[in-house]
Amino acid sequence: MKNTVEQFIPMQVGAELRIGNDGSIIVDNPELELANNPHAADAVLAYRYDPNTKQHVLRLLDPVADHGHLKYHHPGD
Repeated sequence: MKNTVEQFIPMQVGAELRIGNDGSIIVDNPELELANNPHAADAVLAYRYDPNTKQHVLRLLDPVADHGHLKYHHPGD
């Protein structure tokens, strides 16, 4: 049976994400701006752990980069 429950993990630049073998999650970031402003996250990850296959699955939901501002990207944009 596959575990499909996802956890959403807001991340800020400089935060450290540790995932244990059992699927436990630790996010270290002493400057928690997120408590006051949910839009302060630089990125949001969706995470799920399947204990049967022992796979950790991460998906990037909200990236830092704004790719919508240019039609074409060039080095240095």
